[in-house]
Formats: sequence, structure tokens, C-alpha cells
Amino acid sequence: MENYKKKLSYILGMFIKNQAAMKIGNYLVVSDIHIGLTKDLWQAGVSLPSQVSSLAKRINKLKRLTHAKYLVINGDLKHKVTGISAQERREVPEFISLLRFSKIVIIKGNHDGNIEKLIDDRRVSVKKSLAVGSCLITHGHMSVKTTKKIIVVGHNHPCVRFRDEMGAVYTEPVWVRGKAEEKDAKGVMHSKTIIIMPAFNELSGYYTVNKGRFQGPVASTLTKSAHIYLLDGTDLGRIRDVKLKE
Repeated sequence: MENYKKKLSYILGMFIKNQAAMKIGNYLVVSDIHIGLTKDLWQAGVSLPSQVSSLAKRINKLKRLTHAKYLVINGDLKHKVTGISAQERREVPEFISLLRFSKIVIIKGNHDGNIEKLIDDRRVSVKKSLAVGSCLITHGHMSVKTTKKIIVVGHNHPCVRFRDEMGAVYTEPVWVRGKAEEKDAKGVMHSKTIIIMPAFNELSGYYTVNKGRFQGPVASTLTKSAHIYLLDGTDLGRIRDVKLKE
């Protein structure tokens, strides 16, 4: 029990209070930036200014707050799934240039096809995953094999949704922490802790965790016994106990 409490304290201690970001070792980790999203919103009839400067300022502020040396973008730096839009071609390099880190790792997400063509900065490397301490950081849209005990993914944009007695609906971004088990080549069962990060860009949409199934081969192994946490650290309990009233 004591070991469990220490591990839980370690995991929750990585979350940055009131932010969709975490710190693992010397790395600040954010997920799902979706540069270029505002073009899709404009085509849908919603006109918004570029988010590049404000997103970069938020990340740089977190660097100062946490004293992180390096940055990990855990997938979906850009928004267009196939190809590269004119907006992404302009805004991705601009965004990278505004980040004040000595090293930046981009974990390739399902929206990051050909992201390498947009990167011309010696500080930046593009990887499928990154191991830091006891954690493996990967976007979550692809299967991974690792000996690390904790797997950190994005991809799902998790939120929790409530409906009160008057019919008003409230939606809040959340962290998800749960267990997954897998067999090794010898048939021995091993347990992993899975952490699902909330999306850093609030405009990128949400997936309601107390309504459906998680997306991706990593997150989909979680059960409804996984816990959900608000960004302020409030433990809402197990997903299966947080019912959505229709």
C-alpha cells in the first residue's frame, strides 16, 4: 500500500496544476497543439485570429514556472491529417521560433504527416516516442512495446461532461490515469500505468470520457476503473462511477 501511495504521488506530482501540461524530469510535456486548426474553424464559419503567439507564450510561461530545460510536444503539433496546408507551412516554423527551449522533441502524431518538412531548427528532433525516467512518452495512435512502467499519451483530448437537474451541461478537460495489462513473449502478464493528457489547445475539441471508449491502441486498453482528475487536481473517482445523465 505504501509503494502504491508513493507511485501515485509521483504520478500526480508530474501534473502542473490548472494546466494541460506536465513535467517529467527536465522536460515540459504538452500534447495536441493543432497549429492550423483556425483555418478549419474559419471554413465552418468561426473567425479567430492566429493562435500561434498565444500558445507559444503559454508554453514559455510554463517553462519559467517549472524551470524545465526541454520541451516535448506529444503529437499533433499541426492539424491537417494528410498533407500540409499553407497556414501550417507558415505558422509551424513561426511557432517553433517563438519557443524558448534549448531542445525540443516533437513526438509524431497522426496529424503530423510530413512534419519534418516544416522543421528547420537545430534544436528540434522528431521521434515516434521518448523515454524519460520511468516514463515512455508517445502520442497514442500507434502500438508501442516498452519496459517502462508508465506510458504517457495524448490523442484523445479527454474531458468529463456533467448535466445538472436543470439540463445545463458542463464540460471540463481532465487527466486520465489507469492500468493496462499485457503479456510478454513468454506469456507473463505485466501491468502498466497509462496517463492520458488533456489537449493543450482548448479549441481542438474534446472526447467525453464518461460516455464512450478511448481511441488508439494504448488508451483503449484502459477500463472504466481508470481515474479522472480535473486540471486543478481534483480526483473525480473512477470513470465508471461518473455517470452522464442524458
